[in-house]
Amino acid sequence: MAITKATQQKSPATREGQTYRFNLAERIAHWNHALTFIVLFITGFALVVRGLSTVLDRDLLLAFARAHRVMAVLFTAVTIPVLIIGARKASGEWVRTSFRFDKDDRTFLLRFYRDFFGLPVQLPPQGRFNAGEKINSIMQILGWPIMVITGWMLVFKDQLPRALAQITVATHSVTALVLGCAVLGHIYLASIHPHSRPGISGMISGWVPSWWARGHYRKWYDSLPK
Repeated sequence: MAITKATQQKSPATREGQTYRFNLAERIAHWNHALTFIVLFITGFALVVRGLSTVLDRDLLLAFARAHRVMAVLFTAVTIPVLIIGARKASGEWVRTSFRFDKDDRTFLLRFYRDFFGLPVQLPPQGRFNAGEKINSIMQILGWPIMVITGWMLVFKDQLPRALAQITVATHSVTALVLGCAVLGHIYLASIHPHSRPGISGMISGWVPSWWARGHYRKWYDSLPK
């Protein structure tokens, strides 16, 4: 399916016990960003950690290096154009709301650790994205340009002044580790955590169970046309 203005048209908000959460462009952008980062993280780790070169086959390391370059292009060039073409309004709202935290968001952050570890807790109502997802969004919004800029600088590392090259390597590596931890948490919540995993269907078909949407994003759910 082509990503055109038609893609941005609103689908019915609800149908047969389901609620529409993400359109096609949002889903493509999400999976491109997530999958390319995971491959970049794994191949980058193998390429920079000392000692692995003596464990891994040379041909495998060369394959990792090629995969890292290909994924870097997709990580750099795909996500934002897809969002601009197919989900401009939703993406703009996502960026704006990611940096806004109300009283319910602050309360959510103080209590969420209990839900994360499966302990009983009453969480306050949330908008389209909960406060934890806002924190993750901020990390991705700020981390993406850092990874892209430092990553492409490292392609020309041998031409950079020694001090700048060292700073670039350190910045790229630390940012990758921080984002990697965020991704691991995201994977756990999306695929394993019993309270959160019903939402994974939103990134596959676009639809999530209405009972789940109402329970997790009450403010957003109540604002939808019924």
